[in-house]
Amino acid sequence: MKQTDSHKLRHEVILFFITTVFFTWLLWVPAFLIQNHGIPMRLSYDFFITVGTFVPSIAGFFFTYIFGGKAEVHSLLKSLLNMHISVKWLLFIFLVMPVVSAVSCLVFYLSVSTLPQMQFSPWFIPIAFVYILIFMGPLGEEAGWRGFALKKMLEYLSPLKAAVLLGIVWSFWHLPLFFINGTTQNALTSFGSIPAILGYALYTVMISVLITLIYIMSNGSVFGCILLHTVGNLSLGVVPIIFSKNGAVILLLTLCITVTAIICKHKKIMFHKFS
Repeated sequence: MKQTDSHKLRHEVILFFITTVFFTWLLWVPAFLIQNHGIPMRLSYDFFITVGTFVPSIAGFFFTYIFGGKAEVHSLLKSLLNMHISVKWLLFIFLVMPVVSAVSCLVFYLSVSTLPQMQFSPWFIPIAFVYILIFMGPLGEEAGWRGFALKKMLEYLSPLKAAVLLGIVWSFWHLPLFFINGTTQNALTSFGSIPAILGYALYTVMISVLITLIYIMSNGSVFGCILLHTVGNLSLGVVPIIFSKNGAVILLLTLCITVTAIICKHKKIMFHKFS
């Protein structure tokens, strides 16, 4: 790739990052005012949080059109509907995070002889899956983070570098949620704000690596990325050991070991620059 092309792609990705962070945080300001200062508004804080989570995908489509025109928008739409994922990688999508969570719960139970209560019964899991997919991030984010940003980053970075860098930005995007009462991120600050933010950043980077691998192995299926993102969020919520300091540490260690093993197994892919 020519240096000028690489510079152009970097500029496009940075512009996407800045725009996404700015408009998301702008939408989350009312949520902060409602929850933390009791300022009444006609719309609930949940509304502002949820709408904010759709900014990455909206920005992804916007910049896809600006920089690529209708043809690239059509390509992005196709990737959102691309269900041509092999059985092997579908199993990966639906098993990797549940297995990480199950192993973490087992280790946690062996260490403290108890587990948090399940947040919902097994029969409710399909409903929770659909709700999380639509309203809690995956659908609202992945067309932007993966469909726009990752696609371009893979033109000038190795998959591992792209995944880590994108994971850091993705984590930073969540930052205001740590200071808005009632959010999952805010609940984690019971361990202290800095440990919560750093731990969440590590988790997000690890998930970013997994989603990047799925994106590559599914030939750019944003649909596959949405599924893995959803399964990851759901897995954490069934038995929420993350709200215990020991549980959070165990989960992070288990996830890091798992992701490291996956990187080693697929090192030819993760360290290879495609362009």
